[in-house]
Amino acid sequence: MTAIPNPPPRRPLGLGRRLLLAGLLLIVAVAAVVIILRFVGPSHTPPTPPEAKGDNLEPAVVAAIQAVRERVQKEPRSAKAWADLGEVFLANELDAESGPCFAEAERLDPGNPRWPYFQAGPLVNQGDREAALPYLRRAVERCPDADEGAAAARLTLAETLMILGRFDEAGAHIRHVLDRQPQDDRANFDEALLAISRQDWDKSRTHLLRCLGSPFARQSASAQLAAVCERLGDAARADQYRAQADRLPKDLHWVDPFVNEYLLWAVKKKNRYRLVESLQSAGHYPEAVAIVRPMTAEYPDDYLAPLLLGQCFAQMRDYPGSEQALRQALRLAPDKVQTHYYLALLLFEEGEDLSKQGAEGRTGAEALFREAESSARQALAIKPDYGFALMALGLSLEHLGRRAEALTALRQAVRCNPEFADLHLRLAETLAEDGQNAEARSGFEQALRLAPDAPWRQDVQARLAAMPKAQGR
Repeated sequence: MTAIPNPPPRRPLGLGRRLLLAGLLLIVAVAAVVIILRFVGPSHTPPTPPEAKGDNLEPAVVAAIQAVRERVQKEPRSAKAWADLGEVFLANELDAESGPCFAEAERLDPGNPRWPYFQAGPLVNQGDREAALPYLRRAVERCPDADEGAAAARLTLAETLMILGRFDEAGAHIRHVLDRQPQDDRANFDEALLAISRQDWDKSRTHLLRCLGSPFARQSASAQLAAVCERLGDAARADQYRAQADRLPKDLHWVDPFVNEYLLWAVKKKNRYRLVESLQSAGHYPEAVAIVRPMTAEYPDDYLAPLLLGQCFAQMRDYPGSEQALRQALRLAPDKVQTHYYLALLLFEEGEDLSKQGAEGRTGAEALFREAESSARQALAIKPDYGFALMALGLSLEHLGRRAEALTALRQAVRCNPEFADLHLRLAETLAEDGQNAEARSGFEQALRLAPDAPWRQDVQARLAAMPKAQGR
């Protein structure tokens, strides 16, 4: 029988192998600590969630805050619960109470750009921009360019830096946006302001001209262009832009997707309206409808809710829904010129679509054009110099075959509101159809000057190229 050999004696571990084993044990220990911290959490006591305080708070605001606060108390380690509480405070103008909530949300979810961004907002509003900078920088660092709110966050940082006189850093952020979105109105306006700070008047004018067609910047751009043209020695243009700025309505708020997110928690009526108008401006009409439709029932005596609902439905080509909402707005406030105008424009657009559907469609369209004419005249009875109502009247008269009256109304629209590109465009189109090429060319060129980046720009440029040249040109 063969003897089984004894195993060789174990050799003692060498120094290298002992160090390797110690390193492996250290890695395992660190991993265990990470796992414990991940699932159990560090020894941190969450703060007491703020409460809704104030004698003037609406009961609905208090109820909304209390519901989210109770969720935070049940889930104190939930970043979303803390963030939701911060957003409901912020959406209802309780800025101070929102701060601790977003601070805790950021601690629990440090990669999300929203939480530092929302902490910066109240500081900027209070004028403490220096304190806001670290939060804004963290938000930008954590926000990929693909995020819908990336440009707004970066430009907010750039604007804050400009006010603090840090132009080089601001310029880098503005160019970052322009490199990716050359037509961004806000970035172009900020680049113009940066050029003004450096007394580069030509560059400033170039970027301001790109903003003239924007409802978010056209008044401010016109006012700045007046000052820039003065610097360039062009007194006539300066006077033109100054008068234009005086006539234009106040610019809309820049669209900020992050702000729209927290405004979804708004309970106060004015903040909910602000959200609806922001969503409209961004072209998010179904989302705007979802906010404003319940408000028509909550505030049955307020004409603004059905007016906004009618505008949204019109953009969605829901003509019956839009007409019903606009007529409700008129019943509530028959003296509002805007509602008469929007109804006139809706009826005109509905008639245009119907007129393309054969003889039967043209018969129905004529009735709509007549009703559109009537609505436009009701608007003008309230405000005779309302250019857009004159435009709606002129377009309706044109389709009714009353071209001389149509041209009179469209010319009057331009005289009353020469600051709006759409009015020049509509007049020029009608003039071109009548073969009045010299005046049409002037109208098309003025429309392009007022809105150089409008969606119809290429079509107008093509029409100008195809038009016969005026004698002497």
